[in-house]
Amino acid sequence: MSEAFVAAQVASTSQAGAALRQISVREAAGDGVLAGLVKERQALQDRYRRVQTSLMAPSADRVALAGEGDELAAQIAALDRRIAAEYPDFSALTKPAALSVADVQAVLRPDEALVLTFTGEETTFVWAISKQRAGWLSVAAGQPLLDQVVSELRLGLDPSAVTRGAAALDDAEAPASGRTGFRRDLAERLYGYLLRPLEPVIGPAGTLYVVTDGPLTSLPFSVLVTEPPVGEDDDPAALRATKWLIRDHALVTLPSVDSLRLIRSLPPLPSSPREFLGFGDPALEGGTTLAALSRGAGVMRSGMADVTQLRALPPLPQTRTELLTIAATLGAPESDVRLGPTASEGAVKSMDLKSARVLAFATHGLLSGELEGLTEPALVMSPPDRPSRADDGLLTASEISSLTLSADWVLLSACNTAGGDGPGAEGLSGLARAFLFAGARSILVSHWPVRDDAAARLTTDTFRALTEGRAETKAQALRLAMLGLMEDPRDPSLAAPSAWAPFVLVGDGG
Repeated sequence: MSEAFVAAQVASTSQAGAALRQISVREAAGDGVLAGLVKERQALQDRYRRVQTSLMAPSADRVALAGEGDELAAQIAALDRRIAAEYPDFSALTKPAALSVADVQAVLRPDEALVLTFTGEETTFVWAISKQRAGWLSVAAGQPLLDQVVSELRLGLDPSAVTRGAAALDDAEAPASGRTGFRRDLAERLYGYLLRPLEPVIGPAGTLYVVTDGPLTSLPFSVLVTEPPVGEDDDPAALRATKWLIRDHALVTLPSVDSLRLIRSLPPLPSSPREFLGFGDPALEGGTTLAALSRGAGVMRSGMADVTQLRALPPLPQTRTELLTIAATLGAPESDVRLGPTASEGAVKSMDLKSARVLAFATHGLLSGELEGLTEPALVMSPPDRPSRADDGLLTASEISSLTLSADWVLLSACNTAGGDGPGAEGLSGLARAFLFAGARSILVSHWPVRDDAAARLTTDTFRALTEGRAETKAQALRLAMLGLMEDPRDPSLAAPSAWAPFVLVGDGG
């Protein structure tokens, strides 16, 4: 079991896991010469990955890109040699580490467990580890079948409401299955295959860390159902009575198994002059849908965002109340919330973000590939009157990765900030990876377009649970917020998992 556990980690090392490892490396380096070398290497490595991705595009200039890639590889190798020569003990920290079962048990706390999945073409393997116990199983369901299952479940997770994804109802596609509501029966069968045989290991755990791969990265485990459901899938009373996995465990997503050890080895966070810094309610004026933009010429012009197209996106007025409420909950002044025209890309780049313990973005999130010419995911900020390459209204993943953060967590109250390009894609989008790269220890991200009202409730209730002492950890606080939303009798639609389950906590759940 332990040998296979190690082999699965080696085979499924993700870019997000590497980003988190890079943060650990940079934090350990301190502020001296080594820190500068490490940051330089990370930036070069990030550029190298983007070049490799661009090489796969049909219209790529492969000769030029290959030459750029070779030059970047040579620079990385030279830096590696210098670091190894001048800091030999430190150079080992840059190598990926696969943990044994015993290693994981040494890091886990008594009330925690960890689950790892590895998906092959015909078989899926699942490991569960707690402080005292461990187990594993194989399931006769490979990637093609799990693709179908996850795709079917996701059909019931698209909210019929104003969203943070710039997508409107008139462009929404009807569910292919013809069913209404979320397929609880299918979610229960999936739980039965993956986790029920491992309940003796994970059952007592208050917090469950989850490391998934393949199609399972597109589905938050909170929507798995632990007992056969009763009633109709679109009946609020039946939904509230459902035994969702989130009722038994606070859930945290990890980009890799060794992320937990890396997070817990980081030095304590420095004292932060700012408790909170938020950006939201960008100055948008229209009702243009994402689907309409995707059918047109796109949102990019000569490598910059078309500010006219950005302004035509629908405004998100509830993000203003959401951010102001979070600020008040954390005792931060309203001046630390940038709204409307002040929620600009230029403001993000010019401010001292490292001084903020909690950093929040409440806006539209765009994934790469959704719009013509957009080659990386981005957050929509207030479009400037005079756009430039430094401020065109889109804060892209590569620009985020160049920021310097020291945030306990980053809140991305936007759409699809956890998603890949559908089932089977890598689970954490470039936005999440970029914030990990920049220095965030935890990120709150979403798996699908988020109902504007539900997003505001989930985020503010999470922070309120922490400040009021009802939760001791971030993972517990998010769980309480989700349960509170689904049990709210004033709005029956909130009982649907599309409303209460979009957010996942990535990184440090403490």
